[in-house]
Amino acid sequence: MLFVNPDVRDKSIIYGNRMLNPVPVNLAYRAALTAPAHEVTVIDENATPITDFAAFEHIDLVAVTSKFFGERRTAELVHGFAGLGTPVIVDGYFPSYDPQAERIGAAAVVRGEVEGVWPRILDDAEQGRLRPAYQGGPVDLASLPLYGREHLPPHDYVFPVEATRGCPFSCNFCIETRYHHEVFRTRPIERVIDQIARRTSDFVQFADINIVGNPRYAQQLFRELEPLGVLWGSQATITLAGRPALVEAAGRAGAMLVFLGLESVRPDNLIASDKAWSRPTDYATLIARLHDAGIGVIGSFVFGFPGDTPDVFERTLEFVVDNEIEICHFNPLGSGPGVPLHEEHRREGRVIDPGPRGPSHFTASVAPVHMSVTQLVDGLEYLYTQTYSRAVTHQRLRRYLSSAPLPGPRSAAKKQAVMGLNLAYRQAVERHWGARAVLP
Repeated sequence: MLFVNPDVRDKSIIYGNRMLNPVPVNLAYRAALTAPAHEVTVIDENATPITDFAAFEHIDLVAVTSKFFGERRTAELVHGFAGLGTPVIVDGYFPSYDPQAERIGAAAVVRGEVEGVWPRILDDAEQGRLRPAYQGGPVDLASLPLYGREHLPPHDYVFPVEATRGCPFSCNFCIETRYHHEVFRTRPIERVIDQIARRTSDFVQFADINIVGNPRYAQQLFRELEPLGVLWGSQATITLAGRPALVEAAGRAGAMLVFLGLESVRPDNLIASDKAWSRPTDYATLIARLHDAGIGVIGSFVFGFPGDTPDVFERTLEFVVDNEIEICHFNPLGSGPGVPLHEEHRREGRVIDPGPRGPSHFTASVAPVHMSVTQLVDGLEYLYTQTYSRAVTHQRLRRYLSSAPLPGPRSAAKKQAVMGLNLAYRQAVERHWGARAVLP
């Protein structure tokens, strides 16, 4: 059997960056759930693209997890393996949100979480009676198996682990909560620790959407992580920084970077997104609190909200520099099946056809209200090329370039990792826009 994480490097800065984007944990779970009698190979195409399908003619079954922007490459994989007569099963965001996902010709598609239905799919495949579609439900995280190196593709930097699944919030531009059946769950902490014990790296990347969705659970998890001496990163919400004791516990536990959906420097955009609990006027204080604990910030920003005007890009760059944000993502407002705002965008006539190449983090899928599509796309280029220029990078990473140690454990390792990530991002920006586009 072959399990594949499809290549989407042309769609986003982050998805081509293995250091920040490890293989999806559901591929590892699925490999661990598969009986040892079946030989399993896991491939991350973002590291090892499949170029010769004939090399896999011995494979009996292929499973592809289609993440954001993965439809086009997933269809290519389905067609490529179909030429060998090999059935392909597709799960992930694309089939979960596209009611016509069967059109790409997969032997079966899985909507929702795959782990709970995987044993049934395997049995059906062995009996030659695969159904066209399967519906997964919210999985009990306590039931999921542990996995090890043998269940992962070769990966030399971060080790994926999951502690929680879902998010208690429902921002109207986000598809994650619906994908996880609008149920926030936690994995027993002892199982999380056992999983980390099987790590292949001292850097752990939690696959969680919001690791502090249950603050009491997070506090206990951080307490158990502290003696392990690992450095880790995770997605979270800015609510983490509103709890000083939780921030201190995360810092002591080895938190190196937290990915925060800051979204916008404009409060009205957050209010319009059902995210009024996240207030840009508080960001500077909250980010400083994380920095004081030795925790870096990956700030994610979205552009194209109805309140955005062309000056939002310069205002955002100023905010990024003033608050010394370690890593930045800049994204156009998305719209498509699964996005709660999609129907509103469609009624307003603002949905843009992405064309044959499909949507990406570099193109607009929703027409802005107070700027042109060209201004939006140019603004994203401006932010990426400015933010990862050497001059702005030096301003953002003053604390990392200083001889003074960072708070918390393993300061030197944190500095080296964050500097390395910024170099990787700069190289990704240069690949996309050209080396001359990035300022010295």
